[in-house]
Amino acid sequence: MDTARIAVVGAGVIGLSTAVCISKLVPGCSITVISDKFTPDTTSDVAAGMLIPHIYPDTPIHTLKRWFQDTFDHLYAIACSAEAADAGVHLVSGWEEVPFWADVVLGFRKMTEAELKKFPQHVFGQAFTTLKCETSAYLSWLEKRATAIM
Repeated sequence: MDTARIAVVGAGVIGLSTAVCISKLVPGCSITVISDKFTPDTTSDVAAGMLIPHIYPDTPIHTLKRWFQDTFDHLYAIACSAEAADAGVHLVSGWEEVPFWADVVLGFRKMTEAELKKFPQHVFGQAFTTLKCETSAYLSWLEKRATAIM
């Protein structure tokens, strides 16, 4: 059987993540990443992100939650690994009202009175820990893995 040849368009977080995931799902395949820009010149290089999902009106909540759980689990494993600093993936805490993903993040709870005093304009709040991705570091980390499989 011939080796599967796969092209991935884009060299930002999504493109390189896709290339690395495909390499695991299709062992021995040949992957080419096609992009007009590579790190440090991608949009992802200047973005940073806290992992909080968005709601898309045509996508069922259970599907969004599954996608979020899969992404959280993947990034959490990186954050807990020896590669966390190189990958730029860390835990970060924040506050939010009770969303559909409250049971996915870590330690989602009602804020205490003492915590709320830090936010005098609010009378209620939620605290939780999620993941933060420093994309310039994450892209370099992903690029090393993508290059190793090509």
